[in-house]
Amino acid sequence: MPDTLIHDRSHLPPHAGQIGWGRTIAILLAVLIAYVGTTLLTGRTSTPQHAYFNHLAAAFLKGQLYLEDPPGHSDLTLYHDRWYVPFPPLAAVLMLPWVAAFGIAGTNTVIFSIIFGTINVVLLARILNALGRRGWIELDVGGRCWLLLLFALGCVHWQVATEGSVWFLSHTCTITFIALAVWATIAVRSPWLPGIALALALWGRPNVIFTWPLLLGIAAQHLYDVNGHIDRRRLIAWAWRSVIPPAISVAGLMIYNYARFDNPLDFGYATQNVSAAVIGDLARGQFHLYHLPRNLHVLLMGPPLWPAGSVLPVPDAHGMSIFITTPALFYLVRARQRREPFIRGAWVAAGLLLIPLLLYYNTGWRQFGYRFSLDFMVPLMILLAVAAGRRMSWLMRMLILLGVLINAWGIVWWYTAWLD
Repeated sequence: MPDTLIHDRSHLPPHAGQIGWGRTIAILLAVLIAYVGTTLLTGRTSTPQHAYFNHLAAAFLKGQLYLEDPPGHSDLTLYHDRWYVPFPPLAAVLMLPWVAAFGIAGTNTVIFSIIFGTINVVLLARILNALGRRGWIELDVGGRCWLLLLFALGCVHWQVATEGSVWFLSHTCTITFIALAVWATIAVRSPWLPGIALALALWGRPNVIFTWPLLLGIAAQHLYDVNGHIDRRRLIAWAWRSVIPPAISVAGLMIYNYARFDNPLDFGYATQNVSAAVIGDLARGQFHLYHLPRNLHVLLMGPPLWPAGSVLPVPDAHGMSIFITTPALFYLVRARQRREPFIRGAWVAAGLLLIPLLLYYNTGWRQFGYRFSLDFMVPLMILLAVAAGRRMSWLMRMLILLGVLINAWGIVWWYTAWLD
């Protein structure tokens, strides 16, 4: 039973405590301008060499699963003399209409990524609105806008959403369907739309199946609000229906893998053409306890580098602590004071999502910050909205602004010093 209850505010006027459609459009335009401006200022407006998903979409249109003439071979998998994209194909599937209409040359993966990155911020705005409408968070409109700033420019989403390469496109598109699943669970209550959205997210990054406890916690919160207790029979019925689409999605991924590598469980990572810098770790296994200490260190404490003779530090391409790139995450500790089902679901989801990431053979190498954190950023944003209370403190706002400055530093480093 919750330690702290928030009173229902559904009796308030529709505009009260809400980011209306006017503000939503303004947010959309502001994020779009910020992301497009980033690419223009850095001169990185063209599709990068290692985008791959545009070529995979073209292959799908030909009825093929392999790339005939890939623009590079880094991180591809060679099997029976054919090059495959080992990463699940969500981004390629989403690109199909674009590639069909304009071809590979007319498909700009940077623009594609920016569009979905902007949609992610808008979906987060709808999630915060839905939470407020249900009375599950008390944070005012100004505070919610600050959280949107954190997500758009104060965490690694900024760099990931403006890059357009194969590694980052998977993240950007996956977040879209995670956010859609969470919003649908809050706003619609039906298990089918959240289940379908989560099923699609699995085609970007299968490990995000562990977002499901958050959806279950939200469904339990609905039942508690209506009945004053959680009807276990109804919750179980909701749970079974919600897992049907992801189960079908998993079966589809297994068929996809079998069609490529004659093994339903093989994504092609074990024989992937990875950099020499990480091949030794891959030899120990894609997931192994050996990788835990390093991943945990990077996630929590990874510092920037301070080259000899340099006046300023530079980011570590292997990753840095999420508390350095997004200092406002320190406020998560305040969300522990609440025990509602949706909050418990967010904590469980974030914890489960961490397990495969901490056991993975690399940290997301060649990145700014810790890009894998985007897998659990939506649950963390909900927890931050809870932790912020009714009005966001000046200290939390300063930490968000500090995060924006730090990520701007990362953008400059990534697009100027690192890639040249």
